[in-house]
Amino acid sequence: MQQRPYDLFSPYFKADPFPTFAQMRQDAPIYAHHTPNGRIIWYITRYEDVTAVLRDDVHFCKDPRNAAPPQQPQRHATLQQMINENMLFADPPDHTRLRALVNQAFTPRRVEGLAGAIQATAVTLLEAAAQRDSLELIGDYALPLPVQIISELLGIPPADRTAVSDWSQAIISPGSRGLSYSARRRKLRAFVAYLQSMFAARAAQPQDDLITALVQAEEAGERLSEPELFSMVALLLVTGHETTVNLIGNGTLTLLRHPDQLARLQQGEANWETAVEELLRYDGPVETSTTRWVRQDIVLQGQRLRRGDVVRVVISSANRDAAQFAQPDVLDVSRSDNRHLAFGLGIHYCLGAPLARLEGRIALPLLFARFPTLRLAVPPAELRWRTGVLFRGLETLPLTWEA
Repeated sequence: MQQRPYDLFSPYFKADPFPTFAQMRQDAPIYAHHTPNGRIIWYITRYEDVTAVLRDDVHFCKDPRNAAPPQQPQRHATLQQMINENMLFADPPDHTRLRALVNQAFTPRRVEGLAGAIQATAVTLLEAAAQRDSLELIGDYALPLPVQIISELLGIPPADRTAVSDWSQAIISPGSRGLSYSARRRKLRAFVAYLQSMFAARAAQPQDDLITALVQAEEAGERLSEPELFSMVALLLVTGHETTVNLIGNGTLTLLRHPDQLARLQQGEANWETAVEELLRYDGPVETSTTRWVRQDIVLQGQRLRRGDVVRVVISSANRDAAQFAQPDVLDVSRSDNRHLAFGLGIHYCLGAPLARLEGRIALPLLFARFPTLRLAVPPAELRWRTGVLFRGLETLPLTWEA
């Protein structure tokens, strides 16, 4: 039976994708999107199917070379390889080795030790906004906070952080940042050169930072190669702040649109730790997972997915599935049974999830404590959401408050 087409890319859809996802879960839970070049991209929208795909490393893979025809192996270009040689795009056994190496460096103790720096940075940013009598949440708070923290964690010198943030943004799909292919390539080359010099400097003179820890990490006699080092640092830079930017931005907008739930938090009737988990579920920072490929033919919900097909599991849809969550379209900051998928599942579960959670639990209550009468400075219809299918976040969020 021919599936109806769904609008998955327009500004109208990005403003509120959830009714579309609900229709897809009902009518086309395994939806075949046909691209202009004739390729099929499968969108998986139900919680049960999403979790099955995320856990299935037999039929699905992250490295496209493992799904390519044997006679036509896929090869990455040099720069693309430098980006993709990390565990996010790797399958076992490479993924197992890379995760073990990075786990040595990116420890819970290292993350927990950042709480004081997160609080101090957030307070400084909020006080600066208070002096201006206005706050553009994304540019003034949600973005600079995690950028400073992940840069501090990695050991990026303060003077270099603006440039490194700009370069790391080029790793995200050019369409989501308005970059041309050539502009993106220039930024990536500059980023590669910068990090190569950093690795050499840390190898010669170790510091108490994450880059040094990655350079020194060793598992069963193996260390990260230079392409793996570059790609891992790039991954940590992007995922280390991109999810937090959208968690703070989407979370703030959601609470402003649900003043009854915000009041429960401000009056102490609900706690912020539980609230952050509900914000991650309700309108989380990631719309779909990173790309997967079909490694072995499989039938899902009556649809045959063939080797080499592209698969996207829709995290935002799964987190609103009534088969998993009671009243999924209702925001409940004290929701207890909340096994959301905002950070994925399985062996590729987001390494930076503890850091994003910590930043959200600190940044959001500080924001609303400093500005208890916070409100939108523009009509909701004027808000613009970023393009692209991976991350879900606002371009800007202008706010104001009562004097």
